Amino acid sequence: MQSKNGYVEFELLSRCALLQGLPPEVPLHLLAEGTSRRVEAKLVVFSRGDAGDEIYFLLSGGVKVSALSQEGREIVFDVLVAPDLFGEVSLFDGRPRTGTVTTLVPSALLILRKEHFLDLLASHPEVALRLLKTLASRLRMMDAFVEDVLFLDAEARLAKRVMALSRIFGRTGSNGEIRIDLKVSQQEMANLVGITRESVNKHFRGWERSGSIGLEKGCLVLQQPSVIESLITEAV
Repeated sequence: MQSKNGYVEFELLSRCALLQGLPPEVPLHLLAEGTSRRVEAKLVVFSRGDAGDEIYFLLSGGVKVSALSQEGREIVFDVLVAPDLFGEVSLFDGRPRTGTVTTLVPSALLILRKEHFLDLLASHPEVALRLLKTLASRLRMMDAFVEDVLFLDAEARLAKRVMALSRIFGRTGSNGEIRIDLKVSQQEMANLVGITRESVNKHFRGWERSGSIGLEKGCLVLQQPSVIESLITEAV
């Protein structure tokens, strides 16, 4: 008989785009083969340069994928939330991890070894096609990131990241305001955008004075989301 926690993990894993529509025996088998792990917020799952012979299914929570420049500055390439996966690149080329993955919030993971994941792809070719679609989507996101750096000013890039976080972690209030349930410092926000902390501080203060944003228990509140959104559309 499946335990309550096991049933929850099964339900969460089944929501992953790679596994949707497959017989229930497939996620059950992966849960049996894999290792479940719960990770508190702001802890490193693996670091750039580590050996990579495991893939991670994100059952709940969210992570960031980043790297450090030679000067020690963090650059965030992506933010992933459940249901998603990460760590797949090293499985195929056998080379070290390309980035550092850190939890943004408390997260639940299923860790699957390389041989078990390759068995999944061999027995269910449709999963391989879905994985290719995921990889293509991430390439497009990286292209968009580079375009933003080249063509958008700092304020528009900051607004774009804030709106993206609001879609992932936001809760809409009765007056249309959006509370982003993710506590990030201005330095962490700067790393997410690829600008300086001083620039984040400057634009946040300006948005706060205009009534567009506020702070509530350390979380950002978009009091006028349409105004922040307009900063992106006007810059494009």
